[in-house]
This record gives sequence, C-alpha cells and structure tokens, in this order.
Amino acid sequence: MLGDATVSSATANSTVTWWGDTWWTANRLSGGIAPDSFKGFAADVTSLPRTTPADVCGATFLTRAGNSPPPTAEVPSYMGVVVASTVAKAGSGVNGVWGRIVVVKTNPGYAPGPGHPGRGTIVASFCP
Repeated sequence: MLGDATVSSATANSTVTWWGDTWWTANRLSGGIAPDSFKGFAADVTSLPRTTPADVCGATFLTRAGNSPPPTAEVPSYMGVVVASTVAKAGSGVNGVWGRIVVVKTNPGYAPGPGHPGRGTIVASFCP
C-alpha cells in the first residue's frame, strides 16, 4: 500500500515504500498520520477492479497490526499497489480507505519480514 500524498508528490525517479517497518514514516496520507503498527499489507479489501478500464476505484480495507496478514513470500517485478488516504488503528485491527491503484516496478531486496522493506518506482496508474 502507498499513501495518497506520497503518490501525488512522487516523480518518475521517486522511490516509494509499499511495505516495511517504517511504512508510516515513508508514506504521507491526506487523512492524517498512519499508525506505526501498520506495515503496508491489507488482509481484506472490500472491492477491487475486475475489468479494464477499472470498474471500481475506491473502497475500504481491513487488516491487523504488525506483520499481519502474513506478507507474501515473493513479489512480481511489476505490481498494482493500492493507494490509501486514511489508515487508522482500532484495538488490534487496522482499517482505511483507498481510492487509487498505481503500478510499481519493484526494487530488489523485498523479504516478508518488515525489516526488509518493499520499495519501487511508480510507472503507471490503473485507477486514476
């Protein structure tokens, strides 16, 4: 996941962080500061686009704090990343709102532990 204010200010050469233990400091959100317990992966996104052009560009997501849900073992060289405007913690849960998807060319170095951040460069937008 990426923060909407971070994506809005990114340039063609900007490296963005979509996963890691410092996700909350690497991503700015128009809806405020994310909790430090959020690492960047969402367990349940209420709806995602199923067609091109996209039929849905925005909904909510839920996850748990910390290294939950278990992060994926590997990531592709290019992937769609949800862009959130708000991320908030309530008890052990984290919820938020997203309104955009961008395509990121992933950098090497990702690992499923939050100390090995997932980074890359935005190369396209799927949901405006």
